[in-house]
Amino acid sequence: MVEIEFNKENEEDFSDPPDFVDDVTDEVLVPDMLYKRPTIEEFEDNIVFIAGIPVVGADRIGRLQSVLKKVLEKMDPAVKLFIPTNSEGGSVGVLLTEWPDYRAAAFAVKSLEGYSFDKNHQFSARFFTDMKKLQAPAEDWQTPTKSEYADVGDLWWWLQNERCRDQFAISHDKLGVPTVGIFTNMKGNDPELAGDPDKAERANWTETVFTWSPHGSYLSTIHKRGIILWGGRDYARAHRFAHENVQYIDFSPCETFLVTYAAPEETNSWGDYEKDSVRVWDVRTGELKKAYSTFELTGRTQLPTWPFFKWSFDEKFFACLKAPEKDKLERERKVDGISIFASEDFELVEQRSVVIENIKHFDWSPTATILAYYSECTDAVPAEFGLLQVPSMQRLRSARVHNVADAQMFWQKSGKRLAFYTMRYKKKEFRETGEVKYVGGCQCHVDIFEIDKKDVSLMNLPLAEPFIHFDWDPEGDKFCVLVGNNAKATPQVYRIEANSHAPKLISKLDAGVHFNEVQFAPKGGWLAVLAKVSAGGNVYFIDTSLAEAKRTNVIEHPLFNKGYWDPTGRYFATCSTLGGRAGADLGYRIFTFQGRELCRKNLDRLAQFKWRPRPPVKLSEQKQKEIKKNLKKTAAKFIKQDDDEKCRASQEVVEKRRKIMAAFDIIRNRNREQLEATREQRIALRKGVDTEAPLDEDDFVDEEITIALSTSKTPAPLTEEEERD
Repeated sequence: MVEIEFNKENEEDFSDPPDFVDDVTDEVLVPDMLYKRPTIEEFEDNIVFIAGIPVVGADRIGRLQSVLKKVLEKMDPAVKLFIPTNSEGGSVGVLLTEWPDYRAAAFAVKSLEGYSFDKNHQFSARFFTDMKKLQAPAEDWQTPTKSEYADVGDLWWWLQNERCRDQFAISHDKLGVPTVGIFTNMKGNDPELAGDPDKAERANWTETVFTWSPHGSYLSTIHKRGIILWGGRDYARAHRFAHENVQYIDFSPCETFLVTYAAPEETNSWGDYEKDSVRVWDVRTGELKKAYSTFELTGRTQLPTWPFFKWSFDEKFFACLKAPEKDKLERERKVDGISIFASEDFELVEQRSVVIENIKHFDWSPTATILAYYSECTDAVPAEFGLLQVPSMQRLRSARVHNVADAQMFWQKSGKRLAFYTMRYKKKEFRETGEVKYVGGCQCHVDIFEIDKKDVSLMNLPLAEPFIHFDWDPEGDKFCVLVGNNAKATPQVYRIEANSHAPKLISKLDAGVHFNEVQFAPKGGWLAVLAKVSAGGNVYFIDTSLAEAKRTNVIEHPLFNKGYWDPTGRYFATCSTLGGRAGADLGYRIFTFQGRELCRKNLDRLAQFKWRPRPPVKLSEQKQKEIKKNLKKTAAKFIKQDDDEKCRASQEVVEKRRKIMAAFDIIRNRNREQLEATREQRIALRKGVDTEAPLDEDDFVDEEITIALSTSKTPAPLTEEEERD
């Protein structure tokens, strides 16, 4: 006890004096806690603003409130009303209502919008949060002046080429200057500039990269102050979108909207983040439709992926992964949902995100408003693959698998099927470094959802070798799986047959080295197997339209790092661009769909090669079948055109040589005349000796000289005396 008392007497006192005033604010001391404190805005989602109610005096407010309450209580008896009044106590024509939850408020907005209270009054209902976003116009606001329409001409002029030739654009250095050029692919000849050389090829056309719009109508370029779209025969400036320091751009599938992103500027204040780093524009009008904050949507200060928004095929919806939430211990959890927005008002569908625990990634169907998603597995919960119908949010089909280490999804272009690749482990261990080690090996599977079947059937394909890549035949019932490793990769072609529970292997092609990607042609039938960024640089061209897939050709392009089919599937291009393997010869090569080389170009600092996309075919299925049926008859016409073009090219070469020879004869005759005119002067200078006179054959002396072309050493025959000795 004495020791304790002694320690208390000698203990240092850290208390503030009575007159001390703390000048450190809570914003400086605990900014992270203040940033998370509840705000009144969190409780405003249940409030609905209603305009259009009768304007009455103070003596009739009570009766008006009772009538309104009878109307609103039919939707929910728990509704609360508040009628704002003027200085005299009368109503001002608006009403504020509070509902039990958000669903009730949303139902009220839909029900009361346009509701006829009586023959003279009609309601207009809005969420209170939407009304708060309204701002008073600036004092110096003026009516916008009408801007003139920039007519750049026919945006699809290039589709009217009689030979249906495709175009492509490249970005490279020309004479040391970054240059972008648009070329027309000429079968059998070098590509030609697609238009006026001064307009189809320009130096410093973009400051970073260029992008084609999905239908090929525009060429977009990125600049420090924004985006410019170019179109028409002269590639004139069609639209300009101002976004300072823009870095990324993306189009919606039908070219209606353009999405741009610029990294936010750094700030020192906690919670002070950008408000409009992602902007959505209307391509036709240039109007800014909506601006979003990546921090508000994802909870991250950095852009997680690009494209940030994924669009449905009809542009009615676009979505992104929602921000991760935190548990009661302030620990950040994994992303657990998708934020789906409607392009009609650019707001969340039903004002809330779709909750999907541990979601990793998702993708839209190419032909329907269906979302496919993949959720990671945990020690207690298996991985989940599913299909979500939008906007009803109905789950069409889902499958759960335990012990999934990796997964990918592949939609068929027709939207009929969806494939999920999964790598499943038996047991995993964590090393001291935090790395995961899978014990007992892994098994690869491909699960296929058939969307067009009743109740969305599901089939499973186990793979005997490690998975490398996968691709669908766009319109058919085949797909290709690339399995193996770097030393030996084998393309396997499967067919999905009706009333079958598993895909059927129809071809197992020859294995190759360093194959890492498979690509079906856009129209199907032909398949390219690529060995990108490899010393051999092989590409297999495979015909899958036969009963058994057959390899037609193998080409080599050492160290190429990109390969593209043209939109029609007639040509295939391999490219070596900046960012590939060191030591590669930068340039591109173009082949036919069968693998025959047509063109080879080496370019300095080639950065991009992109085929110009084509808009979707608007012909009916019956018309397309008719064209395919008569294709053999029309093929003769195309063959004749090709032959005429070859003859025309040969005639052009002959004519060019004739012109060169004629120009040479003119110069030679002129010089002969000049030489003949000065002959006497030359003879006089040479003291009467005519060195140019023809020689007399009698002055020549014939002399024969024998030269040994080869020699050999042989012993001479011995004489009789030498033989006796």
